[in-house]
Amino acid sequence: MFFDQSKGRFNVALLHYQNLGVGRPDVLMKKAFFGLKTFNDFLNQTKKYMESDAALVRLAWKDGLPPGSKSSDSSQEKQGIWIQLEEPRDRPNEPESSFRAFMDENNREVFAVEVAEDEEKRAFGPNAFRKNNSIQVIDRDVENYQLLLEHRPSSSQLILKPETYTLRRQLEALRRLQDSPSNAHVPILRLFESLDHAEWLPLIQESVGNWRVLTDETREGTDEQRQFVNIALATPDFAFLEGPPGSGKTTAICELILESVSRGHRVLLCASTHVAVDNVLERLMDEQNPHRDMMIPVRVGDSSRISEKARPWQLDTFVKTERRRLLSKLRETVPRTESQEALLDTLRHGNSDIERMVLDSANLVCGTTIGILQHPDIKNQRQHSAHFDTLIVDEASKTTFQEFLVPALLAKRWVIVGDPKQLSPYVDGAALACNIETCLPDNVAREACVDVFLATHRNLNKHRVAVVASNSEADKNKYLSQAQANDVNIAGASDGEAPFSSIILDSESELETHFDNLPLDTKTVRARPAALNPLRRQVSAWKRINREEKVTELPEWSEELSWRLASLYEQRFAEDPESGVRSKTAGKYRGEIVNLLPAGDLASEWKSVPEAINRIRRVALPSILESLRHGFDRDQQQKHGTALSDGLPADVLASRHVLLSTQHRMHDEIAEFSRSYIYQGKALQTPVDMTNRRNWGYSRHAHRALWLEVNSRFQRKTNSNPGEAKTVLDEITAFDHWAKQNPPPDKAPWVVAVLAFYRGQEREIRNHLQRWSGMRGKTRHFHRGDKQKPYLEIELCTVDRFQGHEADMVLISLANDHPTSFLESPNRLNVALTRARYQRIVIGNRKAMRKAKQSVLGTFAGTEVWGLPGGGH
Repeated sequence: MFFDQSKGRFNVALLHYQNLGVGRPDVLMKKAFFGLKTFNDFLNQTKKYMESDAALVRLAWKDGLPPGSKSSDSSQEKQGIWIQLEEPRDRPNEPESSFRAFMDENNREVFAVEVAEDEEKRAFGPNAFRKNNSIQVIDRDVENYQLLLEHRPSSSQLILKPETYTLRRQLEALRRLQDSPSNAHVPILRLFESLDHAEWLPLIQESVGNWRVLTDETREGTDEQRQFVNIALATPDFAFLEGPPGSGKTTAICELILESVSRGHRVLLCASTHVAVDNVLERLMDEQNPHRDMMIPVRVGDSSRISEKARPWQLDTFVKTERRRLLSKLRETVPRTESQEALLDTLRHGNSDIERMVLDSANLVCGTTIGILQHPDIKNQRQHSAHFDTLIVDEASKTTFQEFLVPALLAKRWVIVGDPKQLSPYVDGAALACNIETCLPDNVAREACVDVFLATHRNLNKHRVAVVASNSEADKNKYLSQAQANDVNIAGASDGEAPFSSIILDSESELETHFDNLPLDTKTVRARPAALNPLRRQVSAWKRINREEKVTELPEWSEELSWRLASLYEQRFAEDPESGVRSKTAGKYRGEIVNLLPAGDLASEWKSVPEAINRIRRVALPSILESLRHGFDRDQQQKHGTALSDGLPADVLASRHVLLSTQHRMHDEIAEFSRSYIYQGKALQTPVDMTNRRNWGYSRHAHRALWLEVNSRFQRKTNSNPGEAKTVLDEITAFDHWAKQNPPPDKAPWVVAVLAFYRGQEREIRNHLQRWSGMRGKTRHFHRGDKQKPYLEIELCTVDRFQGHEADMVLISLANDHPTSFLESPNRLNVALTRARYQRIVIGNRKAMRKAKQSVLGTFAGTEVWGLPGGGH
């Protein structure tokens, strides 16, 4: 709802704001409307893109195995065919987001299509989604990227119909907050008020008298956990808990939930990953927890993505179990009262009534920020009021404001938990690019900006010659203006400079007439589809002769900007404002982003472009935790800061925020680097008894944290490094020999995690592990010893997927033979370095990584103890 829309809707919304009991409700409504407009525009543009052919996701497949099976001959528990998803041959570096899209529990069908290897993903058309191409998804094996389909696909590739359910729910939440907020939503509306005007209520002093989980006050860090619980119970609006890996955030959340339900409160728990949600639920419902009877939990989400221990409380499973229990009890009851007979009759007619009873009686409802959308009341838009007393958002450093808002409107107060020094929200490059494109609506201006940029940065794509055919003088002037402002020479087809220029601009007729004057190494041809065909054939032949990878798309201005904006965001903690340390990588991206913007006369014509891009950044990139803790830039037209742009006022935040400074996971040698260079000594402190608790007899390496120097070739076409993969296997083999004779004190298997930064390297290591273990059908989990009682478990994973997990030994393969912004991300590197309990081994080209000057990666490569493969030092 905005002011240019119907007056009737405006008046209805104003009535809702007048009922909130705030001063100047009209001003608050205006602030909320325009504060949310940027989010609304971003989501609408993304939805429009997602509904187009350009958003199609496709993957190849091969025969899979039922989870837990050893061979393809094993009988399947469910009717259908298991398939293993894999990259298409023409796209070997398919991003992990494509696999996540296929695993999304909202996708109930896939479509079988035959795709030529040179066919673009946007060339399918509406016929691809015909009914006879549809295959129902029966089940998912998320760990191994497998699908159980109702029948075998008739084609080699599968595509997804773009899914916009999540976007629609986020848009509905925005509109509800704009049009019909309740009294409970006032603190969220305050986030859009000027900081000098917003009023924040004081905390209600209330302390816990009888601790249920945090009982050991002598344990280092318990006092901080208790402080957080007291604040979360006392806050009238927000509370914040930050903590590094292993600092006890999950334990503190469990205590808060138990204290809340003991007061008769209902709690909604959300997180970005299923692991984080299930960790809390498993802890609360553990048989050893004496307080588990206080809980009536409901887990919302696809059962295939929920851990085995948490699955009994999955909504559908819970409802079926309760229905069977009640039916059995009522049938045994003789005689039955009239109300018992009525209940028995109701139960005989299905699950809907028992589901309503379960949902209404549950004091804890939990799910991922996406999965919670499957809650019947959210899905059916039945519940619009603040039905829960408290929303706890775990892993909030990965949750954007618009993701937060959907469950937030169901609660009266909000507890934000996370670590901004770990992974940030997933950035959908396509969504970011389609929004950035709207900042510069002139297509020719966009092409001029990107072609001139690439001409000034030849090192990005070697020598790239762009031939541009245009019969419009106005369009030619756009190129000439951008080129002049960036000192780029543009030649005409007949000019003597044409063979030496990076951009050749002329009319179609002139380009055809002077075809022999055009450079052989032309890479970009911008012309009408049917024009300059001889030149297009020459370009293809030249690439084929030089064995260059096929470039099937012209450079896009919005795409070049979007990935640089996301990469720059990943570098935000690589710089220290206090010391003046500047990241070389961050500086490079800042410069390239500026050089991609309109310049000269184009800049004068499109003055609004930089701020329009910044407006999109503020929606797409920061988490709710980062926004409210630190802020994330103001709009140029914004005279006064708000809580979202500048962060909460310092005094308000101080009374609501706790940092857990002590870690209980890793040996101190493992914690040392992150403690010093990521948390600047303020967190990841190690208890004095941790060395004894992490004592073991494995003596292959003299240090608990070290770097194995491996100088082997990185294969860029597949993003893999066979030499590093071999070293990984050597380390696992050595540990396997020791582990077989030395079980842990608790008799559980030792756990080794192998982490790769690239999916290509994950695949390379998987091939080695499959051959070594004989477990050909496995993709992520391997074991040694008896299947029911192994002495060693091995988990293979990308770094990004392993946040929230830990292992006894962690092997990290960098794979690349030169530093990249992806490897240099302080957040990603911090996740990789803080997973191990007893031993951490980094495998890679240390000499090359030391070249990453003024970066956390370069510092790490220069300071980490190092040795040679095989235990040499």
